[in-house]
Amino acid sequence: MKALIVAGLVSLAPTVALSEGCVLEGGTVVAKVEAMNQMMLNLDVAGFVGAIKDEIGLDLGDSLSGVTDIYAAGFDGCETIAQRSDLGGMVQNVVMFNGKVGPLFGYWLAVPQGDGHRVISFTLDTDLEKVMGNLR
Repeated sequence: MKALIVAGLVSLAPTVALSEGCVLEGGTVVAKVEAMNQMMLNLDVAGFVGAIKDEIGLDLGDSLSGVTDIYAAGFDGCETIAQRSDLGGMVQNVVMFNGKVGPLFGYWLAVPQGDGHRVISFTLDTDLEKVMGNLR
């Protein structure tokens, strides 16, 4: 399976509403992360790429085009499979998108900002070991 690796900095506007996403029961909910999870779950790759470009000026271009090719059959859901929350408020999530052809894993790093969090790093990959390597 073709591995997909995307790493970058992300900052979504506070106006992004909390979607269902892949919330971990009893865990820390980061609305911006869940909104991004929902975009990927819906295969809204253009929205995902657009949100990143609009917010921080990072143009991912076609780097995620393989996602819609590989996961054209969609996802059966998603779940947060690991979460680390530090006393200072930093939150790290590892998410598994249950693709009908195999899983896609995501890593999110968010830091406290005002009344919420700012997402500052993310990775998407089909290789769980690569994604888990981001956890600190």
